[in-house]
Amino acid sequence: MGLFPSLGARFIRRWQRTLLNSPHGVGVVAIDPHDEVVGFVLGASDHTAYTTELAKDRRAMASLALAGLVALVVRPRVALRIARTRIRPWARRVLRHRAAAVAPDEAGSVAASRVAVMTALAVQPAWRKSGIGVMLVDRFVEVVRNAGAVWAEAQTSTGPLGATGFYERLGWEAGSQWRAPDGDSVRTYRCGLRPA
Repeated sequence: MGLFPSLGARFIRRWQRTLLNSPHGVGVVAIDPHDEVVGFVLGASDHTAYTTELAKDRRAMASLALAGLVALVVRPRVALRIARTRIRPWARRVLRHRAAAVAPDEAGSVAASRVAVMTALAVQPAWRKSGIGVMLVDRFVEVVRNAGAVWAEAQTSTGPLGATGFYERLGWEAGSQWRAPDGDSVRTYRCGLRPA
């Protein structure tokens, strides 16, 4: 779902490496008895700190930009889709971000809290409905709670490829829903992290 997967495996690997190299990155892997990977979860224990740190890392940003540019050159349809659906919203967001930087958040607001974001959760098809996904999410929640996160968030499509039912079964709270630039309907799910 979304833009990054459409840029291909090489770009995804570079982007995921930025999470794994970050002190705020969280990665958990599930392995079967034959040492084969059957699932993983990836995210950040403090999404704001991760993105701020990444934006300051010129080498990582240059590597991501180069991988993204190469992906767009070999995928002209994706480049056209980005030009048609993303450039104007990104420009607006940058302008809003600059205006918001002038007015600081109120102390104690959710925006000022440490919010963990689960950016990827995957389980091999043969292992789905085995409980691996629940175990991966539980471990992610445990790690980010211990790192000081107050909330954990995840986004998923509300369509047939989404995981809305999965998050609802876990007891995560359904948040805002919006239409992504690609036309997919996306919903945010949140989980409050009380100390264990």
